[in-house]
Amino acid sequence: MNTTEHEKQADAHREAMERLCREYGEALKTYDMAKAAGDSALAAQLELVVAEKSNVMQAYMERHLESRAVLH
Repeated sequence: MNTTEHEKQADAHREAMERLCREYGEALKTYDMAKAAGDSALAAQLELVVAEKSNVMQAYMERHLESRAVLH
């Protein structure tokens, strides 16, 4: 793989991780706000969203690491 292709893939990975981290952060912030407001029903729903975002980030990272292992 040439350097340009590698750089493109690295940029795409960085952009995807930035988006996933931003989404996770927003979900966590909303969860914290609902919890602080005493809205336990909404907090419970948002807890699931936060967990899902975390799982998505973890799965993405695992796939990325596996694909890098195959390339090297």
